[in-house]
Amino acid sequence: MRLTLMPTGEAAPTDAEIHILEDQLWAHATPANGLEHLRARAVPPGIGIVLYIRAVTTGAAHAKARHLVTTALAATGNRYTLAPPHDGPAQTAPRE
Repeated sequence: MRLTLMPTGEAAPTDAEIHILEDQLWAHATPANGLEHLRARAVPPGIGIVLYIRAVTTGAAHAKARHLVTTALAATGNRYTLAPPHDGPAQTAPRE
């Protein structure tokens, strides 16, 4: 699952913040979250997170990922918020 965190201020994320975020997500993960692996990196405009979640359906995986991230953010009080979910892949105009 790909999620994006948006900063509440204007400062770009630091490498230290990204490493701390990864640690916070692991610290808040439970077996019910199904987290197998994660990767976070700076992306415009904040932090992009890829989470590998064990779930029966894609919808369940999205729900588990969003729950884990919102729980970790609420518990740690850092300066990021979860961006709204994407409706799907970006639409491109057909080639002529």
